[in-house]
Amino acid sequence: RSTQSRSSAASDVYKRQTYYHVKDINFLAHDQLISRFRDIKAHLKKYKKALARGNTDKANKLKEHKPTYTLTHLIRERYPTFLDAIRDLDDPLCLINLFASFQAHHDHNVPAERIQKCIKLSREFNMFVIKAKALRKVFLSIKGIYYQCEILGQQVTWITPYQFVQSMPYDVDYKIMLTFLEFYEVLLRFANYKLYSSLNLAYPPKVDPVLEHSEFYTYSSFILEEKKNTAEETQAKDQKYAISEEFTKETEQLYKASGCNVNLFKNLVFYLSRETPRISLEFVILSFSGRVIYDIDDQDFYNDASITHVITDREPKHIKFLSNREYIQPQWVFDCVNNNFLVPVKEYAPGKILPPHLSPFVDNKKEGYVPERQKKLNELKGEEEIVMDDDLEAQLVNDVVGNGTNHNENADEEEDEDDVEEVQEEFDIEKEHKNKEEKKMRELIENKKLARSMLTKKRRRILSKILFAKEKKRKEIEKLKQKAQVKKSNK
Repeated sequence: RSTQSRSSAASDVYKRQTYYHVKDINFLAHDQLISRFRDIKAHLKKYKKALARGNTDKANKLKEHKPTYTLTHLIRERYPTFLDAIRDLDDPLCLINLFASFQAHHDHNVPAERIQKCIKLSREFNMFVIKAKALRKVFLSIKGIYYQCEILGQQVTWITPYQFVQSMPYDVDYKIMLTFLEFYEVLLRFANYKLYSSLNLAYPPKVDPVLEHSEFYTYSSFILEEKKNTAEETQAKDQKYAISEEFTKETEQLYKASGCNVNLFKNLVFYLSRETPRISLEFVILSFSGRVIYDIDDQDFYNDASITHVITDREPKHIKFLSNREYIQPQWVFDCVNNNFLVPVKEYAPGKILPPHLSPFVDNKKEGYVPERQKKLNELKGEEEIVMDDDLEAQLVNDVVGNGTNHNENADEEEDEDDVEEVQEEFDIEKEHKNKEEKKMRELIENKKLARSMLTKKRRRILSKILFAKEKKRKEIEKLKQKAQVKKSNK
């Protein structure tokens, strides 16, 4: 409904009120959830009445036949196509991973079954990302670990908290969060089913009870099975979804163009110490074709001969070093993924101060500043060669000019006079060219001033804001450069 006058709407009383359109109320009134809620309310009244009268048999029967509701029709209405659901997966994944890190809390009405469901859903989605090799970026921040994967051409970004005990503040309304969680659980379950079906895998995946942990589902505990289809169905599907060689070549070219190396950790075996973030490291390493080994209960796998890298966060004096192994800190794995090559392990040895962990979500070209660490990584990647080639060409030109001048020392006087005249002519041409450029610059500045004076007041204000933002950005870049210089001088 709408207010009668603007003056009344501006008062404090009306500011606190929320207004809805009549058509929205009519639409919600005809939703099937409303009738289900009414059935649940009526059923609760009958159950309470039976308990009050002492009719336990009737109360037990009513408890067994309690009416329920589903949100599947809301998913179909809100997401007409599967691509729409993929685009909207960011928030569901963030909230589900947040609740997966919580503990059951009686005061906040957060049951343990809900948390177990969130853990299972998040691990199932991550398992698809591992199987499809869809992970692209990882970043360790103060808030948590950011991940970005690519599904059906859409980039999905979410954040997961670190594996610490999370404190649940009392000034947060968990009822609203739980209502959102209820909808997001249905959405993610639907998305997981479609994603697993695209890989011809059965959903939900079976969990090995021997490997299943009491607190969370490990990726090694999932048993992925293909869908059971008849021979005719499989032949029909193979013919319908047959992938041509041209398409496979195109996809390989796209992977190369994007700079994504999905086999980055191929033939590498990582041993994860107990103090490392195991779930995150296992997810990232498996996504890039690596293998993971860690101790399970009383079984010790540290002496396994196949291990190539040991990921640890302990001090060197507490580590038992073995030959033919690289000992690294956890950041090495994430830096390798973001830079698409195996970074040298020397800087990531146990006990050493780690190099800066750069965000892969920042575009250095747009920002106008390239950190020193990024420059070093670019050199290691081979981008230094392009710069070196230009320097070599300049050196070769200088050498040729220098050699030419040495040969001219023994030439005749007539040739020297001709060279002087040629140099003088070239100098005059360069001077004219510089004068022309200066004249053009002056004209451009005058034209800009004239164009600015011709702008309207509104457009002039917008232009001043743009120029202010550019100046602010320039000052920030200068500050970063000064900080980098101070660090260099301190070293």
